[in-house]
Amino acid sequence: MKIDEHQDKAPDDVPPTVEPPIEPTAGEQVSMVIEDLREMIHAEMRYHRSRLDYTRHVFRWAFRYGVMAAFALSGASIALVIGLVLTLSPLIGPLGATLVVTLSFAIIGAIFGLQARKWMRKVYFPEMQKNVDDLT
Repeated sequence: MKIDEHQDKAPDDVPPTVEPPIEPTAGEQVSMVIEDLREMIHAEMRYHRSRLDYTRHVFRWAFRYGVMAAFALSGASIALVIGLVLTLSPLIGPLGATLVVTLSFAIIGAIFGLQARKWMRKVYFPEMQKNVDDLT
């Protein structure tokens, strides 16, 4: 067969006739949009629910570890106080050592308590404040 010869087209090569797709009506399109919107809302709700579950899980474990840390630190602080009292007892007596350590920790606690109070006053929630204009 020569290259110049024209070959007959096989029936398989004929493109099939394509019918135009049936367009949905306006009502069907609106119902499809509403259905898509409903699915999107459900997906968003599932997403936020899973984020809330994850956050709850993280907070639960953080709280557990925080409680254990507070317990360990309170034990360490008790050991520190007892050690200070026992160390100062031979120098100034048991009563003097107890008073010095107790007053020292009370003063330190008061200083840090006042600092915490000062910092908490900087927190401002406008929703919780009284509106001055409403009182007149």
